[in-house]
Amino acid sequence: MVSGVRGLCFPGFCGVCGKELISGENMLCMSCLYDMPKTYHWQCKQNPLFCSFSTLPFLSGAVAFLFFRDTSPYRKLLHRFKYNGLCEIGLYMGQLFGKELIPFYGTPCFCEQGIPPVLVPVPMSSAKRRKRGYNQAEWLAAGLSAATGWPVDVTAIARVTEKRSQTVFNKQARQENMKDAFLAKRISHHTIILVDDVITTGATMESCARALLDKNPELTLAFAALAYVE
Repeated sequence: MVSGVRGLCFPGFCGVCGKELISGENMLCMSCLYDMPKTYHWQCKQNPLFCSFSTLPFLSGAVAFLFFRDTSPYRKLLHRFKYNGLCEIGLYMGQLFGKELIPFYGTPCFCEQGIPPVLVPVPMSSAKRRKRGYNQAEWLAAGLSAATGWPVDVTAIARVTEKRSQTVFNKQARQENMKDAFLAKRISHHTIILVDDVITTGATMESCARALLDKNPELTLAFAALAYVE
């Protein structure tokens, strides 16, 4: 599957530096794979991302795979995934990310009664999905699932209102903009990991989490994102 992803996105060339790939390299050359700006949040529960959600006492964990930096050459890779239709990037990066999450979210202390967590991608409105053609969070969740074996549920929560783009707001305004944007249903899962592509202020994840907990107050809930804006 991964070799097929490489051919679909960047046939024979690294998705970051553009260098021609050699045998054994997939999507990224070994140098760019090694230099990825990983957060290493999975090495410590009390990481900066988790601590940024200090107002959410119900949260059990928060992890991002990469730092999102304006000057980083990896920024264009994430941009292509989110806006340019190269959704296979999310599948590939999700597989890399999932390998790091297994010892973090796959432990008995996190998985209630040994039941694996369920991956729930943050939904988008039907209008936005029609316009873009895909939900990038679903592709990331699919990659995570491929690496971990954890199931994906795309029906647990729905986007019921399309708010203004979050990019025009500061943190407080983003939180206000996302109020009542999602509607969850009653589910049977014990543990959920909300999945999204990029966390900036966390307003979207928080709104999703509160909607899920409103219908399922007994849930164990955590976050996982491909990138985190410092």
